[in-house]
Amino acid sequence: MNEGMKNLKEIEDLRKEIEYLKKQISLLQDNHNIELMDKDRRIADLMNINDSHSQTNGDLRVLNNQLLRENDKIKEIINKTVDKLRKNGEI
Repeated sequence: MNEGMKNLKEIEDLRKEIEYLKKQISLLQDNHNIELMDKDRRIADLMNINDSHSQTNGDLRVLNNQLLRENDKIKEIINKTVDKLRKNGEI
C-alpha cells in the first residue's frame, strides 16, 4: 500500500473511532441524565414522605392533647366520685 492509501486508511479509521466515541459519550450522557432524573424522583418521593410524616405527626399531637384533656376530665370525675363515696362512708 502506498503512503497516500495508508494515510487515507488511517484517516478513515480515526473517523470511525471518533463516531464510536461520540456514540459512547451520548450513551454516557443519557445514562447520567437518567441517573439525575432517578435521583430527582427519589428526592421528590422523600420530600412527599417527609410532608406526610409531618402532617401525621401534627395530627397525632392534636389527638394526644385531646386524649390528655379527656383523661383529666375522667380523673376529676373519679376523684369527685371517690370523695363522695368516702363522705357517705361507703368506702
